[in-house]
Amino acid sequence: MAHSCAAVVPLFKNLNDEARAAIDALTHERQVEKGAVLISPDTAAHLLVVAHGKLKTYQLATNGKEQLLRVDGVGDYEGEAGLLNIANPNVYTETLTAATVCTISATDFQQLLLKQPQISLQLLTENARKMQALEKQAGYLGNDSINVRLTHYLLDLRTAAGQDTVTVPMAWTQLADYLGTTPETVSRTLKRLAEEKLIERSGKQVRILNAPVYNSSATP
Repeated sequence: MAHSCAAVVPLFKNLNDEARAAIDALTHERQVEKGAVLISPDTAAHLLVVAHGKLKTYQLATNGKEQLLRVDGVGDYEGEAGLLNIANPNVYTETLTAATVCTISATDFQQLLLKQPQISLQLLTENARKMQALEKQAGYLGNDSINVRLTHYLLDLRTAAGQDTVTVPMAWTQLADYLGTTPETVSRTLKRLAEEKLIERSGKQVRILNAPVYNSSATP
């Protein structure tokens, strides 16, 4: 059976057709409904690849509150930490929409790394990118002012996009979780930035007109 995952995930982008065919032989593709928990402390270790739809990966705090870590789309993957026996038991991956996912078992993936060592290098690169994103998020959350958190997030999007107009890659409620605040506070802050002529917003598209400068001790 032909799968769509090996062709879309950056982890496998440098492989030839023969190597991708070998990966297809190891993958199990399935359709899942919105709200399905795909990775948790109770699931067996596996690599999970998104072929269609969106997932969210979050961490549960001691009080049970979700802290969003990232939103995954087509070509993204999760579960690599579990393959190396270093998974965080408080981290979960759940579908945000109906989705098509492919899974590769821990045993099969480890054998794949031995046969295709170039995947190991790509895995290190992609994991470094994830760590960089988590470090950025920690930087946002380390500031008491939501003005600063949201502004720095938008400026980082601008840097990544290389242009002043950016598209927020998640729903506003998810962005609020990601920044450790509420949707209402995000909405008020965006409105304030627009009133100050610092941004223009149309839906999830934001054009940065001028980079605001806030004192880190400013009131949220």
